[in-house]
Amino acid sequence: MATNSSISLDIQRQKYFDRLASSWDKEVTQETLECLGNIIKELNISPGSRVLDIGSGTGIFLPFLIEAIGGKGRIIALDFSAEMLHQAKAKTFNPIVDFIQSDVTAIPLPDNYANLAICNSAFPHFGNKSAALKEIARVIKSNGQLVICHTASRNKINQLHQAVGGVVSTDLLPDESRLRELIEQAGLAVTRMKDKSEYYLVTARKMTQPP
Repeated sequence: MATNSSISLDIQRQKYFDRLASSWDKEVTQETLECLGNIIKELNISPGSRVLDIGSGTGIFLPFLIEAIGGKGRIIALDFSAEMLHQAKAKTFNPIVDFIQSDVTAIPLPDNYANLAICNSAFPHFGNKSAALKEIARVIKSNGQLVICHTASRNKINQLHQAVGGVVSTDLLPDESRLRELIEQAGLAVTRMKDKSEYYLVTARKMTQPP
């Protein structure tokens, strides 16, 4: 059960990202885009897939996902920041993209909906990571895939958030053993963990039988 302090922190995070939304894309470099393209290639996303882009922000990853599913299927861009979604909608993406404002612990989608749920540059900001992973597992189809990725290493991401301070100072990527534990507790099986200087990538599959 969420405490008053955790709810308050989530609200502060939401306001923080609302304030940053209008200038968010200015931080995106060509190197970042190339890295995202390389990550997409590793995922082997099937054309026509249903994809949930969690923490989609201003839609930086959406062009890559649209291309990967071949302009078919469905993409749900989900974010708790209304202003981030406002910036994304203004880009008039392919109509296969739907936008939903929601917290990751209460995703308004049916069970077994998505082939893929991807958290790009978002996972550290989930206040309750255990509850978030269980909710993500609920909406993924059997044998569906979870992806957690960043265009930098775990240490660099954590150092950045600590340096920024304030509401994101404790928004950190767990170490490998703790993250693996959280993922497995959600009923998912880790299939890949890569923590390199240029990117961070974790993938997991939904088990066909309960753990």
